[in-house]
Amino acid sequence: MVPDAKAGIYLNTQANVVRRVGAGVNAPGSAEWVKVTDDPNMGLLAVRQVAQTQGIGTDPAAIKWEF
Repeated sequence: MVPDAKAGIYLNTQANVVRRVGAGVNAPGSAEWVKVTDDPNMGLLAVRQVAQTQGIGTDPAAIKWEF
């Protein structure tokens, strides 16, 4: 089975929320969404650390899951 290239975790830089994407059909298409990691199973604390390291988002410590 070939992994889905669009799978991963995406950050909405305007709303400061992240979305877990397991299949490419669910990947967000708008410009405010930035792919943080290819690992769709990464936890929120690790996502915040990656966002901070990469300088993504306005306040990485306040990132929440999108519901």
